Amino acid sequence: MFIKNISFEKKFFKVTFDNDEYVKVSEDTLVRYNLYKGLEVSEDFPEILEYEDEKTRALNISYKFLERLKTKKQLVDHLYKNKIKPQIIDEVIETCREKKYLNDLDYGLRYLNDAQNIKKYGKIKTIYMLKSKGIESQDIDEIMKSYNYDLEYENAKELLYKKIDASDFNIKKLNSAKKYLMGRGFEYDIISSVTGDLSES
Repeated sequence: MFIKNISFEKKFFKVTFDNDEYVKVSEDTLVRYNLYKGLEVSEDFPEILEYEDEKTRALNISYKFLERLKTKKQLVDHLYKNKIKPQIIDEVIETCREKKYLNDLDYGLRYLNDAQNIKKYGKIKTIYMLKSKGIESQDIDEIMKSYNYDLEYENAKELLYKKIDASDFNIKKLNSAKKYLMGRGFEYDIISSVTGDLSES
């Protein structure tokens, strides 16, 4: 088998073989395999070429997606949306890990910092959000070792005082503020502590 013709069509190169079978590939694949008219290839080369081109496309999609830190699950979901085959996704995930483009633990630590310092989530919501992003339990356990409990208390207190103050204190507003803090993912003990401090002030 040999390559009968190579033509450019929109964003791809159409590689046609002498049996009229053809494969559309990117310029990256064309250059990588040094493809040219008249090149002799094996009978299974079209299938190999198609597979390798999809893998190259998947890697390019991944590198662009990972310009901003993402989790493994987020990348897998993104590749599925781009109709990448599961087998290729597995290879791409491994490549991205080897190249240090993908690190769920690092992502989780950065997310924890943002959750406490910017979003001001409590512990419960922080863990829930980490799980929702596909981070595995053992990584979450490691991430939460860096959880700042003093900051959690200060965040809960700040959010509480935005909802209610000592000069305008009543049970209805207090209960509403408690529900708000629960919604932000704060634990019962923290809520009880900050609301108790408010009622005593």
